Amino acid sequence: MRVLVDYDAFISYNRKADWINALRLQRLIRRVGRPWNQPGSLRVFRDTTNLRLSPSLKHSLVDALDRTDTFVLMASPDSAKSEWVRFEVDHWRQHREQNKFVIVHTAGEIHWDDQRGDFDWDRTTALPREIEGWYGDQPIWGTIVADGTRRRAALLRDVAVSIAAQLYGVEKDRLHNEDELELRKTRRAWRATFSVLAMAVVGVLIAGAIAVWQGGEASTQEQNALSRRLAGASESQLANSLDVASLLAARAFRTDANPQTRAALFRAVTTSGSLVRYLPFEAEITRLATSADGSAIVVGLRDGKVLRWRLADGKPEQLVDLAAEVTALAVNENGDTVIAADVSSVRLVRKDRSTESIPAAWGFEFRAVAVSPSGRTAVATSDKDSAVVSVFNLDGDTVRKVDHPAGDAFTLGPDAVVSSDEEVFLLDSGYGFWERRRITDWNLTFGSRVSFGTANYGQAVSADGRAFSYTNGAATISVWSTDRPSDIDHPDLTARAQIAKPSAMSLSADASHLAIAEDGAIHVSRVLPAEVPPAEPVKLTGTGTITTRGLAFLGTSSRKLVSASGSRVTLWDLDQIDRIGRAFPVSLRAGCNACGPPNIALSHDAAQMIAIDGSGWEGVVGPVTHPEQLRALPNLNLSARYGPAVWNGSDAAVVVQPETGGSQAVVPTGFPDHVHAVAAGERDGEVIAAALSSDRRRLIVVQADGGFDLVDLTSGATQRVVPDPSAPDRPKAPVVRAAAANADLVAVADEKSISVRDVPTGKVIGEITRSGVRYLAFVPGRLLVQLESGELEIWDERLTGRQSTIAGDAGFIWRPISNGTLVARARADNAITLADLATGSVLASIPGDSARRVGIGFSGDGTRMLTLTESRDSGPATAVLRDISDDTLVRAACSTAGRDLTADEWRALVGTDSVPDDLRCQ
Repeated sequence: MRVLVDYDAFISYNRKADWINALRLQRLIRRVGRPWNQPGSLRVFRDTTNLRLSPSLKHSLVDALDRTDTFVLMASPDSAKSEWVRFEVDHWRQHREQNKFVIVHTAGEIHWDDQRGDFDWDRTTALPREIEGWYGDQPIWGTIVADGTRRRAALLRDVAVSIAAQLYGVEKDRLHNEDELELRKTRRAWRATFSVLAMAVVGVLIAGAIAVWQGGEASTQEQNALSRRLAGASESQLANSLDVASLLAARAFRTDANPQTRAALFRAVTTSGSLVRYLPFEAEITRLATSADGSAIVVGLRDGKVLRWRLADGKPEQLVDLAAEVTALAVNENGDTVIAADVSSVRLVRKDRSTESIPAAWGFEFRAVAVSPSGRTAVATSDKDSAVVSVFNLDGDTVRKVDHPAGDAFTLGPDAVVSSDEEVFLLDSGYGFWERRRITDWNLTFGSRVSFGTANYGQAVSADGRAFSYTNGAATISVWSTDRPSDIDHPDLTARAQIAKPSAMSLSADASHLAIAEDGAIHVSRVLPAEVPPAEPVKLTGTGTITTRGLAFLGTSSRKLVSASGSRVTLWDLDQIDRIGRAFPVSLRAGCNACGPPNIALSHDAAQMIAIDGSGWEGVVGPVTHPEQLRALPNLNLSARYGPAVWNGSDAAVVVQPETGGSQAVVPTGFPDHVHAVAAGERDGEVIAAALSSDRRRLIVVQADGGFDLVDLTSGATQRVVPDPSAPDRPKAPVVRAAAANADLVAVADEKSISVRDVPTGKVIGEITRSGVRYLAFVPGRLLVQLESGELEIWDERLTGRQSTIAGDAGFIWRPISNGTLVARARADNAITLADLATGSVLASIPGDSARRVGIGFSGDGTRMLTLTESRDSGPATAVLRDISDDTLVRAACSTAGRDLTADEWRALVGTDSVPDDLRCQ
């Protein structure tokens, strides 16, 4: 393909991962082999330096790609997931040459599979799938993946020489030699110049350095101020515009990753945990319908457009464009058949058939539509001086229409309709008349009147037409069955919600739940027999005022909902904990009433877990990704208890101790191969802390007298006891209040002091006076000291100085758990406070169940947090695994919003007219 070249190279990269690398590569390609005092002759496109202002970013990128000779991909896991990088790669593959596509490996994994003749996509993480199947033979790619800054810089220069040689059309060795020659000339020239001008320039350099420092300081302060404004703006939008709050929080964190912006980001992805994501549309939504299988959402817009969004797809498809706003809408079970109406016409959309348009009879207006689950029958109601029900037979290429008069009770056309292929349910929501009629002969099956009255704020009908409801704003909401006459004063069923003037309501397909919306909140209540006291509803927030008739259960589920607010649809899942967490059951009973919460140990990568109940009687171990494969640890039959557990790579070690302490515990058989159970050491006391030794071959076991044993993980033998119990001058054991251990140190708190002992020598290397200690915990380089007052002191690990104190109160009664950056603390009511360890800033408060204790654990790499809430009675415990890595938090915020910030939102919420050119959330 012959192209008009304006750029020699186009660098495609992810800003978060490769902004510096892309900048340096751009400069190196332009400068390689050129004298220092001459401009580079190659033009290299990089978005922040070459992208002009344009109303369409995509159009500008395509224009640049089409005028570029060579494409350079900075390959990393972040770029492989970037929507814009993938778009650029796909466009190049579709329109340009493969031999002009260069890969520069910056992070992640790239592997080639000779047998398949393609990249090994099971192991490759740095490449986008858009190049799958493009290469028949293994390509050569450049790499800058190496340890050490100098090594990476040398590799980057070598890559730049390779690319520049291809662009100049010369051998790499020749260009490399020229580049080395110019480098030597430049060094000689600069040494001579510097010798002559050094004294004259020194003053200028000092002044310049000061100016640069001041400028950098001003720029840093400006970035900090902007990040704070963004974080504050995010907080203000959490209640009603969680999509905007998420976008602002992601932008704040990327502007400056500090505790305040991380807190805003964490709250954005955990607030209103049942909210899954938003689906944005281009105009106000007037009607909403969902398919019974839960696969599709259909919306009608005020501008007349009807769109279907299959949730497995990335974007909606337009079905029809009505002459006026959409006033009625329905969809069949699988989403293939859609019927939509404005006041004057009905449109029918069927799979593999052209759209049919059916006008209303002269002077009539359509009021409601329905389609059967099979899609073979559709119904529309209309009225003028009388009400008409039109039944459409769609079982064939030609639509056959039969008009029936509505019952005498309907002075207006029924405005709520549900249809099967055999029967139709009709409801006049103004007066409460309803009928069920057979389609074949139009005979009445059931019919009645409820007399809704003037205070009528909404109605809802179940998907099968077997139940309906209405609300007059009372807290108790009536639900009637349609297999018997209805009595306004004696409903069959009821639900509950504290409302006054709701805007929308919906019944689940089986009428087991009712959702009702008012003032930016959705209340979801169980529907129970009228004689049973109604249950308190679940309250959902974060999306603003719900559109009239803009609320529906998704498919047949009573746990998933869809709502419409303005021009956006919101997906809800009542079983979702939040947008970074995954819940699963764990077969572990609660410990004794006086015991602590469950103890959790996660492997380094959070792939495996061990959980011990608070009493130490039971435990489970297994893969977190497949909780159904969790295995119970062997039953100790109350003769012993499980102590702490630790992970050693993919293997785990767990302590078994006698019920009354001591060294007589018998380790049972039946442990999984990767779990090493060892008997408590030779001290007569309860095991209160354990850690792997620095050589990872022994377990450090700290017991209740403050001493510790070293237990060999292979043989189970106790190799050393500190202090030596047989020593004649052994001091009396203190009353130990808390203890902690890491690979090299053991910390013990008694009633008056805290001491730190060196494991290899057994000597005390640090000691401070401190009373009222409740818990101790080591994190890398630091010792956490939680006091009975609730304050958390952070000391260096050898107790030479206190670094900071995190405020607290007496409600913090459980052990603090930290990943070295964050600290999680559970209160007496089992709510969890997650705070930044360095500043004490609270990032999130996770509510708990006051009747169920909660254990907390972090993965070794610090990116995952697992909470385990005890079971009720004999049921399973509930585990929640959260990915708290920075990348996941940002990605969750962006995917929740489903769009990017707009310039108007920036001006209104951030308060500056200077809007960034790129507002993408990526």
